[in-house]
Amino acid sequence: MKKTDDEKAGKNGENGTGRKKDELEGFTEEYISFLKIERGLSPNTVSSYYLDLMKFHKYVMSKKVDFKTLPSLFFQDFLGYLAQAGLNGKTRARFYSSIKGFYKFLFKRRIISEFPFKDIEYPFVAKKLPEFLTKDEISRLLNVDFKNGKNGGNKAKEGSNFENIRSKVILELLYSSGLRISELAGVKLENFNFDLNFIRVRGKGSKERIVPFGIPVKEALKTYLPLRRRYEKSGKSYMFITKNGLPFTRQGLWKIIKKAALLTGIDKNITPHMLRHTFATHLLEGGADLRSIQQMLGHSSISTTEIYTHTDISHLKAQHSKFHPRNK
Repeated sequence: MKKTDDEKAGKNGENGTGRKKDELEGFTEEYISFLKIERGLSPNTVSSYYLDLMKFHKYVMSKKVDFKTLPSLFFQDFLGYLAQAGLNGKTRARFYSSIKGFYKFLFKRRIISEFPFKDIEYPFVAKKLPEFLTKDEISRLLNVDFKNGKNGGNKAKEGSNFENIRSKVILELLYSSGLRISELAGVKLENFNFDLNFIRVRGKGSKERIVPFGIPVKEALKTYLPLRRRYEKSGKSYMFITKNGLPFTRQGLWKIIKKAALLTGIDKNITPHMLRHTFATHLLEGGADLRSIQQMLGHSSISTTEIYTHTDISHLKAQHSKFHPRNK
C-alpha cells in the first residue's frame, strides 16, 4: 500500500518541509497528542494550542536559544513581541496558557529541571460583560411565529409544521438549560430523562454534567417528538434533525436563532451564546446561587461564572433603592 506524505515524514522524522524535526518540535507534537488522547480536548482547542506553540517555536528558533533553559524574562519578551505584532490581550492570554501548559508538561516529564512560569505575570484581559436579553425580549423570542406562509400540498405543509415546532423547541431548550450550541447539536434522545426533567450533556473536554429543563420544554417536546419520528432514520438518535433525518450542524442551529431574531425585530445581535448568558443572568436575578449556575453551565472555575454578578446593575440599583434604610 502506498504511504501518504505524512506517514513518510513521520518515519523519517521530518515535518513535511523536507527537513528533520528539531527537539522542540518533537516535544510539541507529543504534547498535542497528550491533549487529544489523555485530556480529550476538542479538535478546535487542540488546533489553537498547536498554532500558538508553532509560533512560539519559530520565535525560539529565531533567537537561537535552548528551549530547556529559558529564563522567565524570555517568555515576557515573547508576550511583548505579540503585543507589538498587534495581538490583543485576550489572544496574548491564550498564548500564555498554551505555552505554560506545554512547559508544565515538560516539567512533569523531567525534560526540564525547573518550571519557568513561577514569576511571569499573566497578561491582563479586561472582562467584557456578557450581553443578554431582558425578560420581555426573551418572551418575544420564544413566542415568535415561524410560519412562513408557503403554499403547497399536504406534504409541504407537514414539513413546514415540523420545522416550525422544532425551531420553537430549540429556542425553549437553549433558554431553559443554557446549553452551548455545540452541546445542543450533539444531544441525543437517550440523553433526556423525561420523568425527572433533566438532560445528560457532554461539554468541553468531554466532561459530562446534568442540566435540568423546564415544563415549557417538556410540553414542546410532546408536540415535537411524534413529528420527529416521521423523519428519523434508523440508527440516528440525535434529538434535533433535518427533514432529511440528518443531525443538525452548529451553523444550522445558528440560522434558526438568527431567523427568530429577525422576525421579532429585537435590536440586538442575538447569538446562541447570548441565550446562554440570558439563562444565567435570569437565574441569578431570580435568586439562584452562583455554584448551582456554575454546575449547570459546565464552568470548570467559579471565576468564569462570577462575571454574571456584574450584569444586571439596574436590578441591583432597584434592590438597593428599595431595601437600604437610608433610601426611605
